Amino acid sequence: MAGRATMVVLATAPGSLAGLADRLRGEGLEVREVALLSFGPPADWAPVDQAIFRLPEFKAVAVTSPRAAGAFTARVAAHRVNPPRGQEAWASGAATAEQLRDLFDPVRLPSSLVTLDAGAGSLLASAMLSAHVGSPVLFPCGDARRDELPAVLRAGGIVVEEVVCYRSVLAADQDARRALVGADVLLVSSPRVATLAAKVSPRDERPALVAIGPTTAAAARAAGWAPAGVAKRPTVDAVVERIRALAKPH
Repeated sequence: MAGRATMVVLATAPGSLAGLADRLRGEGLEVREVALLSFGPPADWAPVDQAIFRLPEFKAVAVTSPRAAGAFTARVAAHRVNPPRGQEAWASGAATAEQLRDLFDPVRLPSSLVTLDAGAGSLLASAMLSAHVGSPVLFPCGDARRDELPAVLRAGGIVVEEVVCYRSVLAADQDARRALVGADVLLVSSPRVATLAAKVSPRDERPALVAIGPTTAAAARAAGWAPAGVAKRPTVDAVVERIRALAKPH
């Protein structure tokens, strides 16, 4: 990547992939990290708490993000509730599964986590149906979660109860617009951030957009900003590979 040390990569989800910023800087790139999406507790914990005290009623718990898994398990621990022995938890990825293992045994993952054709929620739901998971299923999630997992499970005859265990807040338009100034590459891992970025960025001033995952890529396209690259997996290696490809001379 010689000669491209001035390329500026703007990461909009600081800390979401541990070590990514350092890896990119090691490639000779300038990296700016700006949080365009922040997180906090739900407006009302009551639905989560009620589900926690009813855990024995659920045949499985399904979680599609590390943030949801962390918020839910912390709330369970605060109530000093132990899930029933052998109650299954299903996770969309390794980072999410790690958050669940202190409480649930077993924690199961789909054999294929991410493809360019389907989101992680759809793949997780399909794996659960293939394993003949029982009903009902508890789905701890954020307030802006995707519909994929509950939709696929319900289509398969599974009752799904959704409980919001964290909320997300987008940055103001002017803050997002200011953050994009001077960036050569915009790295986005959230569909909502992709939509926000497309809204505030003039078409003739847009940097190359790299999306982490097919769902974010689809949101960017729908907003009128086609990604220059899509990371095949939500890993540091996959993201670095995509950004490295953009930095090659043409």
